[in-house]
Order: sequence, then structure tokens, then C-alpha cells
Amino acid sequence: MGAREAVVNMTESQRQSEDSVGIANLAGERLSSVTRRIEEINGMNQSVAAATEEQTSVVESINVDITHINTLNQQGVDNLRQTLEACNSLEEQAARLQQLVGSFRI
Repeated sequence: MGAREAVVNMTESQRQSEDSVGIANLAGERLSSVTRRIEEINGMNQSVAAATEEQTSVVESINVDITHINTLNQQGVDNLRQTLEACNSLEEQAARLQQLVGSFRI
């Protein structure tokens, strides 16, 4: 019985070893799959980061343009104010000239 029991034990041990190898191989495949997915996610993260940097650059450019437009607009408002003041001054001068001309009788 000892030899037969030893053979049974060795056979069972071999079967368990084969099961362990199968489980280890399956775990290796799953780890490889997880690694591939992590690499895919890293690639997506890099794409998102690059797109974010590009959007940031565009937003900064738009901000510069808006600031420039605001400056030009303010200059336009200042120019209009000066033009209005000049028109008012000319109107006053025209009224004075009209009074002066009206005081001369020919």
C-alpha cells in the first residue's frame, strides 16, 4: 500500500501543480491585459494633457486679443470724447463769431 499511496499522492501533487501552473498562466494573462489597458489609459491621459495645453494656449491668445480690443475700444472712446469736446468748442466759437459779425453793420 505504501507504493500505491505514494503514486496516488504524486499523481495528485502533479495534478495540483498543473492546476497551479494554469492559474499562474491565467493570472499572467490577466496582468498583461491590465498592463495593456493601463498603457492605453496613459496614452489617453497624454492626449488629454496635450489638448489641455493647446486649449490653454488658445485661451491665452484670445485673452491677449480681447485685452488689445479693449485697449483699442478705450482709445476710440477717448478719441470720441476729444472730438465731442472739439465740436462743442467749435460751436461756441461759431456762436461768438456770429455775434461779432452781427455787431458789424454795413
